Amino acid sequence: MPGEIKAGHRAINLFSKKGNQHQVCQSHRLLGHIHCSTGEQEKAVYHFEAALGIASSYNWHFQLFWVRYALARLSFNQGKFDNAHAHVGLAKVHVVDNTYFLGRTMELQAGFWYCQHQFEAAKSEILRAAEVYGKLKAAGGLERCKELLQQIEQGMKNPVA
Repeated sequence: MPGEIKAGHRAINLFSKKGNQHQVCQSHRLLGHIHCSTGEQEKAVYHFEAALGIASSYNWHFQLFWVRYALARLSFNQGKFDNAHAHVGLAKVHVVDNTYFLGRTMELQAGFWYCQHQFEAAKSEILRAAEVYGKLKAAGGLERCKELLQQIEQGMKNPVA
């Protein structure tokens, strides 16, 4: 990973000099994902927040959505559940007219609730996500919803004390 991290930093420097803020934003987001995968959570947050700052300046909903989505997952994995749910809500703000993004946030929220043993809320949300994916004919999304729904229903039958 060190090679990818160095390349990411070189890309940020190069794109910054050329004034290409969109590429700088994407590079920060990519570095955030790389640092997440190596367990360097503080560095990941730094790069996601840098991307968030750039994307906010230009009101780039696509970038803002994916950064919030990544921050939600990172927060949840850190056990910061309130932050995770807040980031999901903020990601939904940037859905705009992108129905697929709406489905992704619903799916993510359902997964969080499932992990927190809030099975009724999780089931309701995953069914809504499946409806969205069904309208889009998004087979991958529908398959993920089906798998999570099975897990939720199993959890409802055998709740952990």
